[in-house]
Amino acid sequence: MTSSLEPIVLKLDDLSDVVNTVPYLLGFVPTESIVAVSMRGARERLEFTLRLDLLAADYDEQVAFMVADRMRLARADEVMLFVYTDDEPIEGWLPRRALIDRVVDAMPMPVRDALFVTDERVWSYLCDDECCPPEGRRRLYTTPGSLALSAAHALNGRAVLPDRDAVVASVQPVSGPAGDVMARLTDEAAAAYAALEPRRARTKARRLATKIRARYDADRGSLTDQEAAALVIALHDVRLRDTMIGWATPDSDAMRSLLGDLARRAQPPLDAPACAAFAWVSYLRGDGLVAATALDRALGSDPAYSLALLLQEAHERQVPPSALRWPSAH
Repeated sequence: MTSSLEPIVLKLDDLSDVVNTVPYLLGFVPTESIVAVSMRGARERLEFTLRLDLLAADYDEQVAFMVADRMRLARADEVMLFVYTDDEPIEGWLPRRALIDRVVDAMPMPVRDALFVTDERVWSYLCDDECCPPEGRRRLYTTPGSLALSAAHALNGRAVLPDRDAVVASVQPVSGPAGDVMARLTDEAAAAYAALEPRRARTKARRLATKIRARYDADRGSLTDQEAAALVIALHDVRLRDTMIGWATPDSDAMRSLLGDLARRAQPPLDAPACAAFAWVSYLRGDGLVAATALDRALGSDPAYSLALLLQEAHERQVPPSALRWPSAH
C-alpha cells in the first residue's frame, strides 16, 4: 500500500534498498513469510503489500493462486516477491524455490524480481550466477536510500515493530486497571452526552475534538482519560466521526496518532466508531495490518457497523488507498 510519507526514490537495481523497504511497507519485520509488492505506473510506485505465512509445500499451488489473484486485484503492472525463512541455501538451491516458480507462473503480470532474504545477504531466484553469486549479495543497511527511508519514517513517528504479533498487540484496547478506569469513564461520558440536548452535545464534542486536534498538530499529542472517553462516545455521531477522519491529511500523521490513541483506550462494546475511524486513516496511510486489526475490533463489537463493512470490502478487493475518498471535514 502507499505510505503517507513524501515519495522516496529508490533504485530498483539496488537490492539492499528494495529489501530494506519491505519492513516499512508492512510495519514489522517479516519471518517465515512470502511477501508480494505491487508496482504501478511509470514511476513504479510500491503500493499494495501482501504477506502470507510460509505453509507446507503441499499448499504451494493454492498460495500461488492467492498471491496472483491479489496482485491482479491490486492492478499491479509488475510485482516484486520476497521470501523470508530460517532455512539455508544448500549447494546453490534456494529455499522455497518451487513455491516461487509456481507464483511466477501464476502471475498475470511480470515479476520484476523474486528475492530470498536473510539478515545479512540477499539472493535472486530469477538471475544466474553472474548477477547473483552462490553466496548471495551482501545486504547493506547504510545505503543513501535506506538511510533516507529510515529517517523519513522516524520523522513521521512510524517505527518498524519486531514482528506481526507486536503490530496486532499495539492496536488492542488497554486492559487491567487502566481498562477498568476507561470503562467507568466511558459509561459516565455516555450518560453526560445523553443528558444534553443533541445539538449542544454535538457542539461541545466538536469543540473538544478541535482543541485536542490542535494539541496533536503541535506535536504535543496527549489526552486525558476523561477526554478520551468523551470523544469515544462522541464518535458515535457519524458527522463528528467523518469530520475527524476528514481532518487527517496525507502530509500529517497527527490525526492518525489521535485516532490511534482513542482506539486503544476505547472499550468494547462501545469501540466500533473509534476503531473504524482509526482503521480508515490507517488504510489510507498504507498500514494494512493495523487497519485490518482495527477492523476486527470494530466488527467484533458491532458486526453491522457500516464504515467498517465498507472498509472491509475495500480491503478484501485490494482497492488502492488512493482510490478511497476522504470524508469531507465540516
